[in-house]
Amino acid sequence: MNAPVLVLDGPPGAGKTSLLARMVCALGDDTLWFTEPNARLAAGLDAPVHPSPAGHTLWFLRHELDKARAMRRLTGDEHTRLLISDRNHLGALAYCYATRAEDSLPYRTARDFYARRIAPELPETVLTAILLVSPDQSLTRRGNVAELPRWKQWFDEGLLERLRTFYTDIAPTLCPTPPAIINTDGATPAAVLAQVAGVLADAGLGDTAQRLTSTTAPTVLRPPLAEEFATTYTALGGLEALGHPFTPAIPHRGGIVQLCQLGALRRDPAGRTRLWNPLAAPDRKAA
Repeated sequence: MNAPVLVLDGPPGAGKTSLLARMVCALGDDTLWFTEPNARLAAGLDAPVHPSPAGHTLWFLRHELDKARAMRRLTGDEHTRLLISDRNHLGALAYCYATRAEDSLPYRTARDFYARRIAPELPETVLTAILLVSPDQSLTRRGNVAELPRWKQWFDEGLLERLRTFYTDIAPTLCPTPPAIINTDGATPAAVLAQVAGVLADAGLGDTAQRLTSTTAPTVLRPPLAEEFATTYTALGGLEALGHPFTPAIPHRGGIVQLCQLGALRRDPAGRTRLWNPLAAPDRKAA
């Protein structure tokens, strides 16, 4: 049986990161995670061809094409029962639809890239959970002010309104299978988790769903960076490049992993610490 892929997407402040933190801490070695794509950590031939919104969107879409191909391979790995992706092509398409930046990639161009290039490469079973939030709740949950200047655009109410429209009216037509749409306004984290667990149970992963709902949630929403990752975190650009950690350091397949908002760090069994990239090669259980 091929492992399904569960994609978590939605506008800022919908609770996606909090949900992912609970899932990562609850699930074990039979799960792999793909963190949100981050062009700032790409280098050489993998870097965006142009430092503009259009260039970054094209990079994002090409990354999603590579990820779709890697996922197709990883779903057949005997040690992997579930893959979880923090965003996919929907994130790029939502931005193109909602932004008013003059140098952004036209929405139709991005949509056609998905339809012609990405969609044919996707694994057999891709499940999508779209978390929705009203613009005022999105702003309130994130403190109403951008922590870094480059994040300022995500605090524009007009952009947030257009993102909500996209995820409500358009995104369902761009998912391989009908998505679960979860409104998180007024919903507790446990209630959101239960709905996502239901999606997995309906896909035949009842034991995985049970682990999600029976495991105690992390008590710290923004845990400190683990000491073993401090040097690598700083070398990669720190907060500007990786954002804040949102899980503690956890054991995974013989190593230690800590997920940040815009990337993940891993210490392998040999003691090497680096950016974690499941696209590079199968990440199998330690012997």
